[in-house]
Amino acid sequence: MKKTSAALFAGLALLTSGALPAFADDGLSSILFGRSYNDGVTAVQIVHRPNHAGDSLPQAVLYATPARIRQAQAMIMNDPNLLSALERRNISPRNVVWVQTAMNGGKIVYYY
Repeated sequence: MKKTSAALFAGLALLTSGALPAFADDGLSSILFGRSYNDGVTAVQIVHRPNHAGDSLPQAVLYATPARIRQAQAMIMNDPNLLSALERRNISPRNVVWVQTAMNGGKIVYYY
C-alpha cells in the first residue's frame, strides 16, 4: 500500500512539474500573481480612501493642482515608451495625475 501511494505521489509530482510551463502562457499565472510588464513603469490607482489611509500617497498626488496634472499628462504624451506602457495597461493619459521618477530610473504613474 505504501509503495503504491508513494509511486502515485511521485507520478503526480512529475506530471505537475511538466505541466507548470504549459500554464505560464495561460491566464492562470496572471490571475494568481498579476501581470508582469517588465517595462520599468509602476501604475498606482488613486481611489477614495478614508482620511487616515491617504498617508501613503505623496502630497503632490493628494493635493494635485491643474497645472501639475497638465505637466504630468504632457510628460506622458512626449515619452513614447511611457505612453505605450500605459496603453498596455488600458490607462488613458487624461486620467494621470502625477508621474514620479523612481530611484531605479523607472516611472511611477498615479492615475484615477
